[in-house]
Amino acid sequence: MTRFKIDNMNKTFTVLLALCLISFSLKAQDDLLSKHIPELKKIFKTESATFRGFNFGDTKTTIKAAEDAPIEGEGKDFVVYKVKIDENEYAEIMYTFDEQDKVKMFGVAFIENVNLSAEERILDDFQAYFTQRHGKFAVNNKNDEVWTAADGYVIEMGDSSDGKSDLLEIEIEIFKK
Repeated sequence: MTRFKIDNMNKTFTVLLALCLISFSLKAQDDLLSKHIPELKKIFKTESATFRGFNFGDTKTTIKAAEDAPIEGEGKDFVVYKVKIDENEYAEIMYTFDEQDKVKMFGVAFIENVNLSAEERILDDFQAYFTQRHGKFAVNNKNDEVWTAADGYVIEMGDSSDGKSDLLEIEIEIFKK
């Protein structure tokens, strides 16, 4: 065989090996999400980026082109999408943008009819997921649970329900300090 053919075969093998490793890595990341409740899977969709396949700095145009949930509302510096969880529950997904229309914060408001066992299951699973992905949490002065990701961004999760209705509202904010 000529040296040219061997070099090309080596390059092809290297590219195929790299693609296999990337695929395996993404599958392993999504495996963590697959071990959690359906509500969490529908909200997060994938672990391949910071949130729902997007990262800080992605543009508003990119988000609007790729987000598959229906738009619930939109303003100059935000877009809100609605993700149906089941017949009675949904999550509002919010992307907040800076002056250059780049993502500066991700948000989730998960609304559910209050049911003590469901509430505990959902909060426990969100907590378990973030802890598995980002380590132990701290509690801030608002009594929210706070995780700091290795990439330097922060996740705050708390119950923002008013306590006067039959609805539970879990809010999650993902932002850079």
